[in-house]
Amino acid sequence: MMESIIRTVDAEVADFAAAVTRGAGEVLGDNLHAAYLSGSVALGGYVPGQSDIDIMAVCRHPLPDERKRKLADAVSHVADTCPTRGLEFVLYSRGAVATPSRSPRFEINLNAGPEMPYHLSLDPASEPSHWFVLDVSIAREHGLRLAGPPSHEVFAPIPRSWLLDALEDSLVWHAEHETLTHYSVLNACRAWRFAEEGVWSSKEAGAKWARPRVEDPTVIDAALEIRRGQARRLDPSEVRAFVMGVRSRVARIPR
Repeated sequence: MMESIIRTVDAEVADFAAAVTRGAGEVLGDNLHAAYLSGSVALGGYVPGQSDIDIMAVCRHPLPDERKRKLADAVSHVADTCPTRGLEFVLYSRGAVATPSRSPRFEINLNAGPEMPYHLSLDPASEPSHWFVLDVSIAREHGLRLAGPPSHEVFAPIPRSWLLDALEDSLVWHAEHETLTHYSVLNACRAWRFAEEGVWSSKEAGAKWARPRVEDPTVIDAALEIRRGQARRLDPSEVRAFVMGVRSRVARIPR
């Protein structure tokens, strides 16, 4: 299966994903049940130097904290070689994702890499749960298999009403916390498209979908240009207004 992944994604990304999977396997052994590339790589929107690489892994049995930290150290070491800004690595136990949850209980949530601030959490209660609800849904539908069964056999489907609630929460978070404002615009476009059509897409595809549906697409155009490496600036107040406008649209969609 790893060979098929290598044929469908950027070679550097494929090699890095293989190295992360090997590193996780060396610590977990037979306890490694599955691993998937997700996020922008799986959705066809990977931009070298800007995108993160998202890998979601699943172990057969929950881990003691000592083993979690050993795994995080091993994956962090591999993340130093990440070909883009960084790695987002999340590990779940098989039981945690076999049934849907509004608060998926991860074993490890790790951010690491050349240009990504290091972050390690072993406590799901310390993190906003909406990110994990959305990420599990994307991985289930689009995860590129690195090890184990197909993703739809591992991750349970999440009810649409829960996903819409999580999208609303994510939009509020972007309006209040995101400093890279073009990400807020593009994520809002992707959220809007999913809410309307039930389709997960890349950020750029979401923006192209949203563009003809707004009266003035200037803020979307600027966000796309920044995404492509052009020097543009966005007014944070305009970004917040756009994001909260999308949130209002999502809130009106029947559950």
